[in-house]
Amino acid sequence: MNTTQTQKGEQLISIQINVLKDDYEPQVKKELNKLKQRAQVPGFRPGMVPFGMIKKMYGAQATVEVLNTLVSDALNKYIVDNKLDLIGFPLSDPDKQQPADFESQESLDFFFEAALRPEIKVDYSKLSIDFAHVVADDATLDKTIEELIERNPEITHPETVGENDILQLKVREAEDGNEIEGGFKKDYVLLDLKDVKTKTHKKKFIGKTTGSEFIVNLSVVLGSNEKAAKILGDDAPADSDYNIIIDDIRHEEKPELNADFFKKIFPDREIADTDAFRAAVKEEMEKQYTNETDRILFTKMIDALVEATPFTLPDEFLKRWIYENNQGKLSVEDIEKNYAENYSKGLRWQLIEDSIVKENMELAITEAEVRSFLISQIFPGLDYNTADDDMKARLDKIVDSYLKNEEQVNNVKNQMADVKMTNFLKTKIKINYTDQTYDEFIKSLEAENAGKKAEAPTKRTRSKKQ
Repeated sequence: MNTTQTQKGEQLISIQINVLKDDYEPQVKKELNKLKQRAQVPGFRPGMVPFGMIKKMYGAQATVEVLNTLVSDALNKYIVDNKLDLIGFPLSDPDKQQPADFESQESLDFFFEAALRPEIKVDYSKLSIDFAHVVADDATLDKTIEELIERNPEITHPETVGENDILQLKVREAEDGNEIEGGFKKDYVLLDLKDVKTKTHKKKFIGKTTGSEFIVNLSVVLGSNEKAAKILGDDAPADSDYNIIIDDIRHEEKPELNADFFKKIFPDREIADTDAFRAAVKEEMEKQYTNETDRILFTKMIDALVEATPFTLPDEFLKRWIYENNQGKLSVEDIEKNYAENYSKGLRWQLIEDSIVKENMELAITEAEVRSFLISQIFPGLDYNTADDDMKARLDKIVDSYLKNEEQVNNVKNQMADVKMTNFLKTKIKINYTDQTYDEFIKSLEAENAGKKAEAPTKRTRSKKQ
């Protein structure tokens, strides 16, 4: 068996694999003998079918399977041994491949077409992008602080129910003032008196104490069966009386903007006064804005890099490769229609991205980083390094189960790679920031996109080495 390579174009090569009968016939004979032992043919005992009959029945199929394995192994070995840096994988060469005649030919030739990766040099020096630095204006900051106040009330547990308290209840289905044996019951139900329909209905609760027990129709009190089902569950009987027991009374008051409240919102910071608190909230808001807008900035940086980094691609080969890679899920017509604006751009960015990572290996995603990321997502706030050995073992077991899902792992790697690449490119490309409020940013984005046609999402893949 012999493998040779010839140049077919600027970036295309043809790989020829010559296979002699002596290379594959012994393996074919071995496979047919295996089939002979297993074959069940009427008139013959197992293992006694004549070899000639087995060869006639299965010879062509066995030959194809053996040749596929031999040729595939030889092709992969040639690529590795010669350190060929390819785009995608080789395809059968349509210009050279001829039908094979296993019976008459003493040797068979298999031809493959492969695309070499172009040499890419990324130059950031002339790249410049105009973009928004989204800031929190006073009105939005005031609104956010009000929301923080509403979501973080001061909580007490009085003995007597007030007008707008939240009650923790036990409920038991009742009829004629008595609990129904075997009826619906639930030991934890939260009733917010703000949801009670009228003042008359509220009077059933106001003034009651912890431990009070009485009959009430929650559908009537709340104004509908649907609202009652929301707190009781869909399996609760509609429009029924219930014996309820008040287990706890929760009273919420609007908190003051003081040191205790500041510590509750920012437990890791020392905030002395309202001005410092406003500054801290503003900082966190703008971090969140940056996280959101960085996704748009990343797309703009990709567009700028693709436009500023020209190189030739073997387009016709890549169209065939996209078709083969999608296993018939895309038609030739769809690929042709979307190639320039969709697939070509995605492939160009992938090649540029690969070249950047090759020059800056700190951008590659490591297994340890994936594990750390998964732990942070599954158990936010947990410090793995300070956990005891038993806890670490349990965490590792959970992460190991996630890592078995290849699609899920690839999604995590892509997410992490995008964040790393975004932060890296922000240090390389000149970004001309202009302060905008969030509303102004959204309006400018809408205006920018108003004249554009809807674009199909760029098809992006990543090499497994990342």
